[in-house]
Formats: sequence, structure tokens, C-alpha cells
Amino acid sequence: MKEGQGAAPVSVPWGSTDTAARSPARPQVPGQEAEPHVRVDARKLESALLELRDAVGRTQLLLDFPGIEAARAERQQVISQVDDYLLPRLRQSGSPILIAMVGSTGAGKSTLLNSIVGGQVSATGIRRPTTNSPVLACHPDDVGWFAENVFLPTLPRVRQQGLAMPGRDGLLVLATSPGMPHGIALLDTPDIDSVVAAHRQFARQFLDASDLWLFVTTARRYADAVVWDLLKDARDRGASLGIVLSRVPPGASQQLTTHFGAMLEANGLGDVQRFVIPETVVTDAQLPPEVAAPVRAWLEDTSRRDDRRIAILTQTMSGVLDSFEVRVPALAAQAQTQAALSAELRSAADAAYAAALAEHDEAIKSGSLLSGEVVARWQDFAGTGDLMRTLEIRKAKRGSQRSKRHGTITARAQALKFALRMSLEALTTSLADRAAEDAMERWQSSPAGAGLLAEARQAQQLPLGSDLSYASLRKWEGELQWGFPGVASELAARLPRGGVDALSRSSADLPGRVTQAISAWQDHLLHLVQTEKITRRSIARVASFDPESLALVLTIGVLGYGAGDVVVSEGASAAPQRLLTSLFGAGQLRDIGGQARQDLHERIDLLYSEEALRFTALIDAVGAPDESAPADLYQAGYSLESAR
Repeated sequence: MKEGQGAAPVSVPWGSTDTAARSPARPQVPGQEAEPHVRVDARKLESALLELRDAVGRTQLLLDFPGIEAARAERQQVISQVDDYLLPRLRQSGSPILIAMVGSTGAGKSTLLNSIVGGQVSATGIRRPTTNSPVLACHPDDVGWFAENVFLPTLPRVRQQGLAMPGRDGLLVLATSPGMPHGIALLDTPDIDSVVAAHRQFARQFLDASDLWLFVTTARRYADAVVWDLLKDARDRGASLGIVLSRVPPGASQQLTTHFGAMLEANGLGDVQRFVIPETVVTDAQLPPEVAAPVRAWLEDTSRRDDRRIAILTQTMSGVLDSFEVRVPALAAQAQTQAALSAELRSAADAAYAAALAEHDEAIKSGSLLSGEVVARWQDFAGTGDLMRTLEIRKAKRGSQRSKRHGTITARAQALKFALRMSLEALTTSLADRAAEDAMERWQSSPAGAGLLAEARQAQQLPLGSDLSYASLRKWEGELQWGFPGVASELAARLPRGGVDALSRSSADLPGRVTQAISAWQDHLLHLVQTEKITRRSIARVASFDPESLALVLTIGVLGYGAGDVVVSEGASAAPQRLLTSLFGAGQLRDIGGQARQDLHERIDLLYSEEALRFTALIDAVGAPDESAPADLYQAGYSLESAR
């Protein structure tokens, strides 16, 4: 509609308003007679909808998988349709019919709205997007229906004082005019192809809360993909629909309407009520009265006829409810996928550390630790004869000589003990570092793991502190894609010092914990050789021995178990297994060695499990998937069908 052009103002009703009842495969024409319908128990239906709303709300799709964005949008749309449309309409069926005027940028929605109202209530102009504060126009007697937070309960609203100008995003402006027919309300929505993503989401929310869609497109834009995506969506959900083709050049009217009609027919929308608005002069943001008259007459007829009102409400509500037959099971399947993804991520982290533990066990069994410094200290301790003097079968006759000898032996024993501990610590920490890298790589290779790490990386930027207000926290969380309250702050709290990058290496305090674990294990071996059960078997042959030295021999035997005498190569150094066997007996030695290795395995397993918790803590931060959610969704869908 161009300002100042003087084409003859002609408006052509396109399609009949009195054709037969709709085919099940096509949307009901808003002007058609109502089909026979069966009354339902409103309370039972409301209860079923609340059950569905609760089940969908508990289905949190937080872990990424191919198609997750569409799944999250679908989940939110189901919630919006229940909260913003089905429940309010069910509870207040006598409220005015809400007609959402929807279309692409510059289609002329606001101009048409002003023309129907008979005054300028919505801003127009060349600025795009123009409508960022949706305007709802209705008769003064009907505004009470929309002033209360029943329709779109979470949306703030204001009463219009003068023209609703741009710049008030997020508000619903209520405009009243005596020129509006009773019983209907027109909602000028943001553009469906707006460059502002929030406006597109806003438009979608309003469409989900409306009884009828009045789609406005232009002669230049009617073939655009975004137009047909929305029209097909209306068709698939069975929404009541009317179409306005605007800015049609008079000389091309027949050609354009024929082509557009063929496209509608091919897409199952041939029976939809249509109007043509030619290019004409626009004055004070309004069309000439005669141009807008057919659309206004259709709306007035709709407001007067109870049968048409019932047909619109029945069709749109039934269309939404019908769509749940497919959408709810699909959400249930996605909830099952979430549980599987959560288990896979836990398993990936656990598997990385389980592999490290298995490698640790193999190193102990193979005797590969008994090399380098450990061998040197063992040879120093055993090869010089100090070990055998410590385990002599006769008590020393002179205590002074024994004490002097013990001072020398203790120093060598401590050196060997220290070398053994350092070797075990180095093995344990190096394998933990590799496990951390492995776990990170496993997560990064998974869409769910990579997505969780990306969200955690963003969450670590939260301005945590005592002065962080709730509003500030919600602002930060609003920038995350999930939109579940508390998730971002919980993720930030579960991250180790250093953030996400610190996950690819072991915890800073791991070396200290490893030292404690290995020292405790060495103490455990000392306890084993000191127990009454062991010394009783040995006392007949060993009249005097040093428990710490014997514990060191046992350690050498445990670390070389299964590998033969890999520690030593010649002479007295080949003695640990034979010596232990002679002291304890073969059977007792197997029991003691197995117990010692199992104790070491459990201590290292605990350390690695604690390290793996750094990864699984992030899963816990987003919340473990509700295992009952899929079954609850299926049950809610069944209850809804039964209530209908």
C-alpha cells in the first residue's frame, strides 16, 4: 500500500464463506458452519491438561543431540499452548475470540488493523521492525477479558494512552475502540521474519495463544519460504485461518490471485477464507474504508454468529489437542534420549579412569615399577647383606651391636621405602593426568558432552559474589540456551578451580592425596607383617626380625608378582619371593600378596573415582534426567485422549 498512489479502491472477497463442512485433512474455513461436536467434561479435560503440563515441564532437554534446538522449541511450545491458550480458553470459553494478525515485514498488518478499528492504534512506517510492542485492539466492553493475567499470564500489559509507539519490547498494549465489533479482538503481532530473534519468538507465542490467524502477505512476498512455513504450520495444527493478499497491482490482480490460489490448493489450503487488497492510497496509517470493508464485514459477521464462533474455537482447540497425539510421544522419546545421553557421559568419564586403573593394575602385576631408582635402593639394601642380617635366625648376643647395626639398616630401608613410594606416586599421578585428557576427549567427541562443556564454559563467567542480585543472575542465565532457572549458577559452582580447562588435567590436590594413599598402603603392609597370624607361623624359624624391613621385602614381592624375579638379576638380589615363601609359606604368601594388591587397587580406585566426579558433577549440576518422565508423558497423553 503506497502513500499517494491513486488506484481505484477495490476489494474482492476471495472464496465462499458458506461451503460444506471441512475435510478432515484441511483446516476448517472460519466462515463455515460448525460440525456436530460432542460435549466434554471441562473439569476432566482441565485436569488432563494440567497433568500434561506438569509432565512436559519436568522434561528438561539439557543435553545436546542432533535436532535438540527444535526439540527444545517444541517442548516450550507445548507448554505455551497449554498455559497461554488451552487452559485460559477452557476456563473462560465465553471470552472474545482472539484473532492474531500475522505476516512478514512490511506486509501492512498495522495499517489493516488501524483501518478495521477506524483509528490509529498501531504504529506504521518504513522503520523495520515497526511493531515491537504488540497491540491488542478490542471493544471497550471486552477489554476486561484481556486486562487480567489469564490470557498470556506471564506477559506484562499496559493500557494504551495515545498511539503505541515502538520501543517498548515485551509489553502487550491494550487498545480499546468503540469501532471494534463486540466479541472479537485483533492482535497486531511482531513480524515472523523480523531481524530481531526475540520478536519472532514473541510472534510465535501470540500465535499459540490465538483462536484464529489472519495471515497478511503481499504480492511481492507471498511465495517466500517463511510465508509457507507458517501456513503449513497452521494447516498441520488445524488452526482456523484467514489470508489477506495485500498490495496487489490492479493490472496483475488476476494473475497473482490465480497463482497464489494454486499454491494454496497444492498445499491443502484451498478452502481458506481469502481477501485481496489492492495497492491504494494510505491516509493517516489507514486504508480507504471501502478497501478494508470486506475484512471488517467478515469479522463483524464472525462476532454475531454463534455457530461460526463455535466452529472457530472447536477447530483451533481440537487442532492443538490433535497435534499432541504425535508431539507428546515424540517428547517422551526425547526424554528417553536424555537419560541415555546422561548415562553415556557418565560412562565415558568412568571408562577413562577405569582404563587408567586397569593400566595401574597391570604395571603392578608386571613388575615394571621395579626399575631404576627402586632397583638401586633394593640392591643397596639387600645386596650388601643388611637384609639378611636384619632377618638373622639368632638373637644378637650384645644389644649394643644390634642397635648400631639397626641404625645403618634403617637408613637404607627408609631410602628403599621412599623410592618405592615415589615410583608408585609417579605412576598413579601420570595415569590420572592421561585419564583426565581421555575423559575430556570423549566428552568433546560427543554432542552432549561438547554442549555441556560449552555451557559450563559460559557459566564460569557468571559474576558470582554476595552482591549478585537475583535479576542479574537471571540476566546471565537468560543468555544461556537452556533457560532453566538455577542451571547456570549450579554449573559455575561445580566447576573446579581454573574452570573447564582444568578438567583436562588432574586436580591440583591430587599429588597430596596420592601421597597419603600410598603412605597408608605402606603402613597397611607393615600391619600385615605385624599381625599375630603371620608371626605365629614364622616364629619358629625367625627369632628376631625387623617388621619394617620385612614389609619392604613384601612390597617388592607384591610389586613383582606374576613377573618372576624381574627385579633382580643375580646373586642375593634374587631373593625376595624365595625369602617370603620361606618365611610365610607359599599359601600364606599368596593370601597376603593378594590382600595387599587388592588394598592398593581399592585405594587407587577411590582416587580415580574422585577425579571422575569432576566430570559427573557437571551432569549433576544440570540435573539427572527424570527416569519417570517418559512414562509420565505417555500416561499424560493417554489421559488427555480419554478426557476428550
